[in-house]
Amino acid sequence: MSNEHPALNATGLSDSHCQLLLAVCYFVVIAFWSFGIAFNNAPDESTHFYLLEFLKAFHALPAASEPHEPLVGSISGHTWQKGEFWYHGLPFPHILGAMLTTYIGGWVLPSDMLYIAARSFNWLLGCVFICALFRTSRSLGLTSLVSVMIAGATALIPQVTFVFSYLNSDAYGLVSVALLISALISFTNSPTRKRSLYFGLVVGLMLMAKLYFIPALVFAGIMLLVVRVFKNSNIFAHFPTLIVAAILVSAPMLMMVYHTYGEVSGILGQIQFVDLHRLNPAAGFGTCYLLCDHDMINSTALKPWLDLTLRSYFSVTGWMNIFIPSMYYRVSGYILIGIACVAIFQVKPLGEYESKRTIVLDYALPLLMIIGLYPAMILLSLIASQNSLPQPQGRYLFVTIPFLGLLLSLTVKRLIERRAQ
Repeated sequence: MSNEHPALNATGLSDSHCQLLLAVCYFVVIAFWSFGIAFNNAPDESTHFYLLEFLKAFHALPAASEPHEPLVGSISGHTWQKGEFWYHGLPFPHILGAMLTTYIGGWVLPSDMLYIAARSFNWLLGCVFICALFRTSRSLGLTSLVSVMIAGATALIPQVTFVFSYLNSDAYGLVSVALLISALISFTNSPTRKRSLYFGLVVGLMLMAKLYFIPALVFAGIMLLVVRVFKNSNIFAHFPTLIVAAILVSAPMLMMVYHTYGEVSGILGQIQFVDLHRLNPAAGFGTCYLLCDHDMINSTALKPWLDLTLRSYFSVTGWMNIFIPSMYYRVSGYILIGIACVAIFQVKPLGEYESKRTIVLDYALPLLMIIGLYPAMILLSLIASQNSLPQPQGRYLFVTIPFLGLLLSLTVKRLIERRAQ
């Protein structure tokens, strides 16, 4: 999967300039979309804003039982009523970032537009995201032009751009995974102390992401072990540096959240949310999809669940109620299946000189794990829906998005190498 000597830049621009161009263009796209979204016209935005507003007003974390009285937000102007639900028990680095951009935005924006300033932190995360995708492709040896195309194609999936356009924690998770992949390839290429430090910092960021992004750490762990056993026995020479960096980044916030809420996973908040809605017939509590009383698979319930999950992986905006024409969903599905098929076909040797061991370590193993992420995450999301409230949302599969960029990079690399023979 690694490449010690990246291909020469073919655009006439340095990698730094390419990343700057990508970041500026993507920032403009996200900002344009964000200005068109009214406050809380996207999933769960108010729950994230509640923590931001409380921190700004009281300079302390709210108790899990808050709000005890109505709170009128000075940033959003929204009113949270007594007893209103919000998700607690989760790390909140994105909220600290939004706090900073809110203070900066207060110098230039009118008071009724301050919620845009809070959102702008996620715009910056979008810039980091697309640049991380670019660096991943470059580290694998692709030209800057091809790397720009892969980064752009991945980042411009409508649902991805939408996530970066409002205040939420999924944008942070996407960035963490993209940085992890980029750092992983750079580290395995050359496991120096500096790169161990950088990789550890990224691992620390990942430890503060939501649970459904954690499979990225499993991927990284397996790849590191494989490299250690079959390629470079000294890859963990600076392992203490990596561990210390990860702890320094993540431990303060994880300890703070655990001390305040008794957990860092948000599961207790999810249980509270389920309890609030389990008696609502429209919520669908108790819907069975797999291993039901009379059927192993309840296709009547499963088909619409899968349909909405896969559609919202590509583009369902608003409060999961704004769709695009069905034709685009079919086309995107065919493209995704086509990419997977081409990638699998490229497992065959490039020539007699390429050993099976090289194919397995550098291509087949990461390919298997990337493609396997899709059914694995769908199944986990389905089990969660069956055991709580049905929530067929593509964002639970978003850990796969940065890996889609990696899949494209690996496949294009082999296609170019095969053509060059």
